[in-house]
Amino acid sequence: MTLTVFSFWNDPEMGTRQSFMDSAKGRSMAGVEQARWDLWGSEAVRRRGATFLPRLAQGDLWVENEELDAFEKEVATLMTGLAGLHSELDYRVDMLAHYLDNFLRASEHARSMGGGVCIQ
Repeated sequence: MTLTVFSFWNDPEMGTRQSFMDSAKGRSMAGVEQARWDLWGSEAVRRRGATFLPRLAQGDLWVENEELDAFEKEVATLMTGLAGLHSELDYRVDMLAHYLDNFLRASEHARSMGGGVCIQ
């Protein structure tokens, strides 16, 4: 299994939760299932101040609209330390950057819809 990221929002007209997953060019990728623990739940990520992404070690991550600013700040902080994460966790820098960029892209779309982000 693999982890995927998508945006979600409540559609007032339909009264249902809607979602959008951008699967073009791997834009929905968030890592392999093992990345829940080896990457996002790792001590290396936690030491960099992450609080959202480590939750993936316990289950799916749902980031609500009012949390998007803090989520984006966390992702941006991790992006500034890609070389360090690579050396500690042995994940390729380009893959780390790709996943984190996917998170920011999903967050941007969620914000435009008044919704949030899910990684599962």
